[in-house]
Amino acid sequence: MANDDMEFKVDVLGEIFSRLPLKFVVQCKLLSQNIKGMICHSDFAQTLFQRHKGTSTQLIYTVYDGAARKRFDKISLNPITQSMSTLPDEIEILASCNGLILIDFEGVRRYCVFNPMTEEHQLIPYPKSSTNDLEKIGLVVDYPKSDQYKLVTVSSLVENSNLLYKFHLLSSEQPGLWREIQLRTNTVQSLPVGSRAVYWRDSLYCLRKDGSVLAFDTKREEAILIDRPEFLDHFDLTYGKILSGQSIWLGKAQGLLTLVCIFRMYIVIAIYGSASRRWRVSHNLGNFILGPEGTINGFPVWIDNKQVSFLVQRPLTLFYDLYEYNANINMYEHAAVLHGVKFPMYCFHPTLAGAHYTPSNNIEADDQAHIAANLDDIRRFIIEGIPFQEESSSGESSSSSSSEEEQQEAGGGDAAAGEGAAGEGEIL
Repeated sequence: MANDDMEFKVDVLGEIFSRLPLKFVVQCKLLSQNIKGMICHSDFAQTLFQRHKGTSTQLIYTVYDGAARKRFDKISLNPITQSMSTLPDEIEILASCNGLILIDFEGVRRYCVFNPMTEEHQLIPYPKSSTNDLEKIGLVVDYPKSDQYKLVTVSSLVENSNLLYKFHLLSSEQPGLWREIQLRTNTVQSLPVGSRAVYWRDSLYCLRKDGSVLAFDTKREEAILIDRPEFLDHFDLTYGKILSGQSIWLGKAQGLLTLVCIFRMYIVIAIYGSASRRWRVSHNLGNFILGPEGTINGFPVWIDNKQVSFLVQRPLTLFYDLYEYNANINMYEHAAVLHGVKFPMYCFHPTLAGAHYTPSNNIEADDQAHIAANLDDIRRFIIEGIPFQEESSSGESSSSSSSEEEQQEAGGGDAAAGEGAAGEGEIL
C-alpha cells in the first residue's frame, strides 16, 4: 500500500505542478529531492511541454535603431503586445529552439546556450575553423524527448566549380568537442542572408538561393541536398517572377517543414514529405504583401503551433500589419499593428530544457560577471517583461482579433484588397 500511496501522491502532485506557471515549477524543484526528481523525469517533461505549448509564446529578434545602437525586441502573443530594450553591441541572438536561446558573445569568442526560465547557461568556444566562411548556425534541442541539445555550424568553400559544405557539430554530452562532417555538391548556390536554419524531425534545414535545401541529420551526422522544388519553374511562368528581394522562405508551421514562395500574382505554400523527400503544394493565395512598385513589403512569420502568418509593412512607414490565418473561416485576418519589426524572428516559448552548465575555466572573472549580468537582463526582459534600462519603454500594443490557439493545417485564402482579409483558399 505504501508504494501505491506514493505513486498516487506523485500523480496528484504531477497534475498540480503541470498546471502551475513554469517559474513556480522551477521553484518547486527546491522543495525536496523527490519532487525535483519527479519534475526532471521525462514523463513529466512531456506532460509539461504539451500543457504549456502555445502559451506565453514570443517572437524575439534584434534590430539597430536610428543611433546605430543594437536593440532587443520581442512580440508576446496571447494577447499580442510589443516591447523593446537596448542590447550590448557584442551580443547577438542567433537561434531559439524548445525553450533554449543561442547567443553569441563575440567579445569572448563564445556561444552561449541559455534557458531564461531556469537561468542555466553553457558557454561554448567557437569551432577552430575560420569564422569568415561561416554561413549559418543552428540550435537543435531534443526536449522533451531527451534533455540534450546540439549546435551545428555551416560553412562553405568553392573548390573547382564545386561547393564543399563543412558542418561542425557539438553535443551537450561533450560540450568541448566539435566534430566536422562534409558534403560536396556540384552546384554553387549560396545560403540567403537573413534566412535561418530550421530544426525539424532530428534534422537541420538551410535554404539555398535557388530553392534547394541543405539538410543535416543530427542523429546520423550526415548531410544531403534536397532538390529545388519542381513547381517553382511552373509557377514562375504562370504567376510571374519577383525580380528583386527575397522571394522564398523556409520555416516550420504546425509541425511541418514549410516553404513559402512569393510570385507577382500569388503566394504559394508547400509542405515537405520526409518519406518521399519531395515538396507538395498545399495552398495558394493572392499576393497581399506586394508593394505598388513590384517589391515585397512583407515576410512570413513562423509561430510553431500556427499556420503561416505574415507581417506586411505599411507604405512609407515603420508600421507592420500582422495577418493570422483563421481555420474556422479559411481566411487571413488582421490581428495587430506592430512597429519596427525585422526578419528573421525566432519563435520562443519557455520550457525546462537543460542547458547543462559546466564551468568555463578559460574566461576571466570580469568577463564571466559581465556575461552573467547580461544574461540576467535578457532573462528578466523575456520572462518578466522588465526592460534592461529604466528609460526603456514598452512599444505599442494591440489585442489579437483571433482567439484560436489551436489551428488545423489547412488552406490559406486568396488575399483581397481593402480590409486586408483573404478570400477562399485554393488547395491544389
